[in-house]
Amino acid sequence: MSQNPVYMPLKLDHDIVLNNTIINTIKEFKHNLTTCYKVKELSNSYKIISVGDVTTENLKNNNVEIFLQVVDLMTKRNERVFEHIKNSVKVPNPPGTISLALINAIKKAFESENKTRIEVLGEEDLAVIPIIFYADFNTVIVYGIPDKGMAYIKVNKEIKDTVKKMLGDVNV
Repeated sequence: MSQNPVYMPLKLDHDIVLNNTIINTIKEFKHNLTTCYKVKELSNSYKIISVGDVTTENLKNNNVEIFLQVVDLMTKRNERVFEHIKNSVKVPNPPGTISLALINAIKKAFESENKTRIEVLGEEDLAVIPIIFYADFNTVIVYGIPDKGMAYIKVNKEIKDTVKKMLGDVNV
């Protein structure tokens, strides 16, 4: 039961530098703490997107089919380093920024409908924003919350509208 993506009228065509207010808004997105088992159940009905190395590794170790993986090959700023996987898309993304390269890689992944792994040189945390922007309503984004566990967001009109307003506030 796949739905076509609902693209917003904004145009993501340049790097976006987010201020602390916007970043804090992102951190307060309504999410659900979850387990790999629950995500595996969700994967029967939803396209799964993983953001973060530990989250991605845990989902893969539990045989969850992941449509899009966004990782930066480290956790907690070098506490643990992960290996590069051949054929991954590599993009730069400085801290506090959503780079045009990251935006374009995410957009291309959704347009191609092929499973994709994006390896970010920098930070991957803010990738959730362009993922929400380009995702359709049958998408679940899974990510880690440091020292708490895994959480997920189901993409819906409300979260898309929040992202649209947020991006409008940073002059997209």
